[in-house]
Amino acid sequence: MRSRLVRGWCVVILLSGGLAAGSAAHAQLKVRYPIVDYREFEIEHFSDITFDKPNSGKTNNQRYTTEYGYGPLPFWFFELGNELQAPNGENITYDATEIENYFQLTPTGKYWGDLTMFAEYEHTAHKADPKSFTFGPLAQAEFGEIAGFGALHTLNLLFTKTVGNDSTDATQLNIAWQSRLLIDPLLAPGFEYYSQINQILNPGKSGEQQHRIGPVLIGLRNFAPYGQIKYEIGYLFGLTTATARGTVRWRFEYEIPF
Repeated sequence: MRSRLVRGWCVVILLSGGLAAGSAAHAQLKVRYPIVDYREFEIEHFSDITFDKPNSGKTNNQRYTTEYGYGPLPFWFFELGNELQAPNGENITYDATEIENYFQLTPTGKYWGDLTMFAEYEHTAHKADPKSFTFGPLAQAEFGEIAGFGALHTLNLLFTKTVGNDSTDATQLNIAWQSRLLIDPLLAPGFEYYSQINQILNPGKSGEQQHRIGPVLIGLRNFAPYGQIKYEIGYLFGLTTATARGTVRWRFEYEIPF
């Protein structure tokens, strides 16, 4: 088992330096979970809107993504998505089509944590924009206790490379962290942290990077045998001058087994 995990991490390191040329892309504000839901169909919608000073270029940037997924194998989950965007002062337009794959490396709950490899290809709608590959590990573990309630922690460590038009040799690093208290399935409070570093080999000043942190509410309502609905609602505070002062994000998901 240890040798399998070591090989997995080696693949991540090699890919981060060996994919085709790339340039910066706008990372999604979404924590991905490493658990593959075998034979389950999912419809998911998530969005985010930024708030800042007028004329700053960082306010009212909107993004809306809808994804459809299925788990054909116990260790593999596949998703197809589409993304709409509206930069500050512009109308909403179709931005990209996404193909995502989750490959779970550890049986759920067997070890101290769960580990999955994530891989995504994003095909942009505009020919002048670069296409992108995103890949890396997703990890989750339950440890610690606050006020008698357990805590669940999830980490995404993702690398992005772009190819085609307007691409460079940069490798972008996107980090997403979520911690939540397991109070009740319907209402679990927590916090999230997101970081975007456009060039990991030349990160520049911290003020030029994007870092966000803020509270989140997460819940699940089971309607068995008719599936279940999950939700997430969060507010993120910008920590650097390159980041919007505030960002509202939400996520809704319907899941049903087949």
